[in-house]
Amino acid sequence: MGWENHPVRDVLQRVVQESKISVDQVRELERFVREDWVIDKDEAKFLFRVNKALDECEDVCPEWAQFFVTSISRLVVLDMNSPGEIDPAEGDWLADMLNEFSIDNESERKLVFELQKTTSSIGGKLGQWIQSFE
Repeated sequence: MGWENHPVRDVLQRVVQESKISVDQVRELERFVREDWVIDKDEAKFLFRVNKALDECEDVCPEWAQFFVTSISRLVVLDMNSPGEIDPAEGDWLADMLNEFSIDNESERKLVFELQKTTSSIGGKLGQWIQSFE
């Protein structure tokens, strides 16, 4: 079953509409990811949209941040083209996502920290942005 028809898409849309997420919803998302262990850019963009919607939520479960960081990291760090690093195209894409959906919340800060910790290099606009803070 593809992403477009998968029931988890309904879960994500409900989270966006309600601006809240539960531990059970995060676990459902994790089960979806484990089906093929692949996160593509469309799915990742939706996760950024969810993260932005959760900015209005006063009580975001900590499992969300971990799921968000793991999922986005898997896409840009564990890919076949540049494993262990973020190449310039990935860095540009990720910087664009952060720019479009950024809310500077805990999930995003954890993501950037995790990427710095687990990659040998970060290229593109994201690498330039990180270097501007060092």
